Amino acid sequence: MNSCIIAIEGIDGSGKGTQSKLLEKHFKNHGFDVKLFSFPRYSETFFGKEVGNYLNGCYGSINQVNPKLAAMLYAGDRYETKNQILDFLRKGYILIFDRYVSSNVAHHVAKLPEEERPSFIKWIYDLEYTVYELPKPDLEIFLNIPFDYSREMVANKSHRKYTNNLHDIHEKDEQYLRKVSEVYFQISKKNNWVQINCFNEKTFRDKEDILKEIICHLKKHWTRVDL
Repeated sequence: MNSCIIAIEGIDGSGKGTQSKLLEKHFKNHGFDVKLFSFPRYSETFFGKEVGNYLNGCYGSINQVNPKLAAMLYAGDRYETKNQILDFLRKGYILIFDRYVSSNVAHHVAKLPEEERPSFIKWIYDLEYTVYELPKPDLEIFLNIPFDYSREMVANKSHRKYTNNLHDIHEKDEQYLRKVSEVYFQISKKNNWVQINCFNEKTFRDKEDILKEIICHLKKHWTRVDL
């Protein structure tokens, strides 16, 4: 397998962090050079820290901060990481991203009325892929869970380094998060992402079982590679 980027996407509580770490471990166990990046990088970049400030409400509520300005903070965080990303790609690494550009789309497009969304989606992709020239993922994987379960997982989140609050300004707004869930589903379907349904009836699937399904899709994508 040559260097590549695998982006793991999904709403809050969908298991992105868990599956990203499991996938990283799987690749390492099979002898691959692999690097995991989790975005935003709250404590590692200038813009990552500003994302934390935004989520803490330092610049106002969701409705008070222009979606373009908020999206630029997240994009800036990835731009600061660009040289590291390109360096690992040159060295032949497999890169796993826990959230990437499409997360910026889902979270900020959800703030807009339907008629304004197509042009804003294009604006974000232009900003990150054309202006900042970030590398595009080779594969995007969408972890799909029911919205109501997402709310339960958000409610049980432990302390995060970027905030002392129980919930950040995104997590506090249930109506907004429901819209994010809808946008994620729409863009994942439109762009033919790999979709993993993480629920069996009313039960969250075993994390190892979900990983096995992800690996099956990776084998289809890279048919000549022993995973």
